[in-house]
Amino acid sequence: MAIKSKKGVFFTFMSILVVGVLVLAFSSDVYVTSKNKIPVIKSRVKTADSYLRNLETSYLETSLYTSSYNALNSLILYIEKEGFLTGENDLNAKFKEVLLNGTINDGENISEEYGIKLMEENTFIHRLDKIEEMSQEVLHITTNFTKENIDTVIFQSNDTGPWQIGVNLTMNFSVDAGVALWNKTKTVSIIISIIGFDDPLYLVNPSVPCYHQIKQTPFNDTEWNVDTLKEHIANATYRHESNESSEHSPSYLMRFYDSASPSLCCGIESMINETLSDGRYESYVDYCFWSDVCDDYGTRLYNITGITTSSYPFKLDAYHVAQYNVESEAE
Repeated sequence: MAIKSKKGVFFTFMSILVVGVLVLAFSSDVYVTSKNKIPVIKSRVKTADSYLRNLETSYLETSLYTSSYNALNSLILYIEKEGFLTGENDLNAKFKEVLLNGTINDGENISEEYGIKLMEENTFIHRLDKIEEMSQEVLHITTNFTKENIDTVIFQSNDTGPWQIGVNLTMNFSVDAGVALWNKTKTVSIIISIIGFDDPLYLVNPSVPCYHQIKQTPFNDTEWNVDTLKEHIANATYRHESNESSEHSPSYLMRFYDSASPSLCCGIESMINETLSDGRYESYVDYCFWSDVCDDYGTRLYNITGITTSSYPFKLDAYHVAQYNVESEAE
């Protein structure tokens, strides 16, 4: 459209100028506002990323360690009351249930039903709830754990060795900081020393439960003789064989379900002391004393000079006579 007069030109120019100023002013404001937001967004992302790293490398591991420690002790107390578990699968199923929810046998509250209170406010799920709550309240970061499909396994292997147990737990979770979202699948792994835990064999097999805590012998396989064996008995310590014989003792976790099968990586054994001696004709190695597995370890049992007495009829099978280097004292 043609412009008919100077006045029209002026008003047209003024209109364009006003629009231009408004656009410039608006664009400048957006630029400054966005520019000012960039450090805030970077800081927010950095905070969330730091929280996520700590969550994966510290918070979850600490939570799993504490809950697993209490769950293991809870299972020991349960075995003392109810007897041995039925096998490795039963051990893993009951450990998972106690660890996550503080229940056992598909939903029984272990505190209310059995008076075992170690898991009160100590379950892993309770600790996840607290992490969700604190991340929102303190950091304004939303953490959501998927609690229905958590996989756990408790084990001993070459990686743990005989004096530790391992727990692996795999779970899904998300972290939402508003400006960034992370969806994660995480396997948390922890190692717990068994030193100081009670041995389930001694809680169930004697007529009266005996609280026999795991203590590692200071002697290695080259240091055994009648004197170190006496000390081994007196101090109620445990030994792990480092050889590759097929006559190894069961591992600590195998004692939860009364298995006498050999564990090359993790077998441990102690000796039945005079207090628990009941005169039976068995090898006094603990798992041999309460089973018939060592009946094939030789055709006869041997008294050990300097240890066996009329009140303490201590005996060893041929295999263990050799293992403890007491052939000269065997009779």
